[in-house]
Amino acid sequence: MAKYIEIAQQLITMIEAGEYRPWGVLEGELYLTRLFSASRVTIRKALVLLKDKGYIHSRQGSGYYVNPPEFYKEQHLATLSDRYAHVNLSSTVLEFDTVDPTDELKVQFRLFDGQQLYHYRRIRLVDDVPVALEETWMPIHLFQNFCEADLYGSVMKYIEDHHYMISHDFKKIQAVQLHGETARHLRKEEHSLSLQIIHKVYLLKSVLAQYTIETLSDNQLNALSIR
Repeated sequence: MAKYIEIAQQLITMIEAGEYRPWGVLEGELYLTRLFSASRVTIRKALVLLKDKGYIHSRQGSGYYVNPPEFYKEQHLATLSDRYAHVNLSSTVLEFDTVDPTDELKVQFRLFDGQQLYHYRRIRLVDDVPVALEETWMPIHLFQNFCEADLYGSVMKYIEDHHYMISHDFKKIQAVQLHGETARHLRKEEHSLSLQIIHKVYLLKSVLAQYTIETLSDNQLNALSIR
């Protein structure tokens, strides 16, 4: 793993643990170079990652400041596992298999002939109440040891624990009507309205790691804009 990624992850752990107070000043680049025995270029790259993830912001001529939790918890990479970290979040796996990519997915994942994808469908539940139905594709060549047992926890954490730094999650959000099996799994009435989010989760260098269609049981969405 690149040095700047390791430093960024260490700083994220410190911020989430409360070692840096919200709106407090983050030490300057010179101090951080000594703390992590790294070059100034490496520290700057780590700080750019922190800014992209919403953990810090900079003020011209004043340095870097730590954002409050709602800034990064409401960022695009907040998963169900993140949002429901302190409640009883569980999964019911409906399908898990390997598939040949469609032409569209082959282009999206930049796959060569013969390369396959993991495909799974699972229901996410909070206190045994369904909150989302997920259908996901992931490239086998990136995650060769991925298995069905991993679906009962956070897949995003699995990706990060396997030494990949997630860069960003591009989301397309749209309203949908629930029908048939989807309505039954989410325990909603036929034709009721809900939200569907199409996720494209990228690693560094714009490598697509995960394509997910997430259908929510709820039809409301909170958003945070930062100026």
